[in-house]
Amino acid sequence: MNLKSAFNPLNRKNKLIFLILIIGVIMIYSIIIKFNNDKVTTSTVISQRLSKISELSTLRYNYSNIISLKDNKKLKDYSIPFTEKSFLIKYTGYIKAGVDLKDLDILVTNESITITLKKAKILDHVINSKDLFIYDEKSSMFNKLSMQDMINEISNEKVKVEADLVKTGFLDGANANTKLLLQGILSDMGFKNVTIIFK
Repeated sequence: MNLKSAFNPLNRKNKLIFLILIIGVIMIYSIIIKFNNDKVTTSTVISQRLSKISELSTLRYNYSNIISLKDNKKLKDYSIPFTEKSFLIKYTGYIKAGVDLKDLDILVTNESITITLKKAKILDHVINSKDLFIYDEKSSMFNKLSMQDMINEISNEKVKVEADLVKTGFLDGANANTKLLLQGILSDMGFKNVTIIFK
């Protein structure tokens, strides 16, 4: 290589262009890496925040109910005299439905976010003990009325109330409220497109 070609302005220009291209590629690669890391960080932060809530209750149903029990000891199909026990209970309770936020998937793309989570379920069913009244309580020497009788009847009735409530679309309402609530929270965080999917 002679001195003339070494100091040729065209060679220096080509080297400069090549150097600029390398720097540009490195910068673009760095931006892509940072962008991907930001997306992962955003997904992780959102997941951590939501999982701290654990269970999100989005719908509550208050109700009152009356339970009646009348029971006799029987010999085959014949009721034995003086073995009757009965009671009438009036009480109030409430049922809460919502979603479990510990098990969800988050996908972040630019200003869009998609959250996939399980459908709503009944989270709590409480009987208000202060509003529980017992009427017409009867017991016999041979068939005593016990507190366990009342507990069993209330437990059976709770199952029935829940089943009847689910048939009315109670859990669908909880899903709808969950969707609205999460969309509001995520929109406030700056996401323009929020998609909530129930699996």
